[in-house]
Amino acid sequence: MKRCATPSRRVARNERGTTLVECVAAIVLFAIAAAAIGDLLTEQIQMQRSNGTTSTAISVAAGELEDVRTLNYGDMANRSSTTVVDGVTYNLETSVVANSPQKNMKTVHTTVVWTEPTGAKSYTLHAIYTDVTH
Repeated sequence: MKRCATPSRRVARNERGTTLVECVAAIVLFAIAAAAIGDLLTEQIQMQRSNGTTSTAISVAAGELEDVRTLNYGDMANRSSTTVVDGVTYNLETSVVANSPQKNMKTVHTTVVWTEPTGAKSYTLHAIYTDVTH
């Protein structure tokens, strides 16, 4: 039986593999990309939390307007309260302006204020109620 000889091939100087400089350059590029992605993820997490607290604030304000709506027209008055949801404190201020925008109407402004890592935030809802007599 005859053996097949494998052809020997001489490796050219530019085909020997990667150099240490190329490896270090690749690692540096990877580190820069990883840092950029890390910053992006951190910002995304903060934005998600901010959206969550804003949604909660809107729900708190809407709930307050619903509570005011259930009151008798004559009992609608200014009030304030504090609510804590998921460790965030929401300060609620409700102001009632009589005869606004017209006689026998009340304008209700409900403002929710809370603090996030980026600073204080607020959200206000407005509604107009009228005295309906049968």
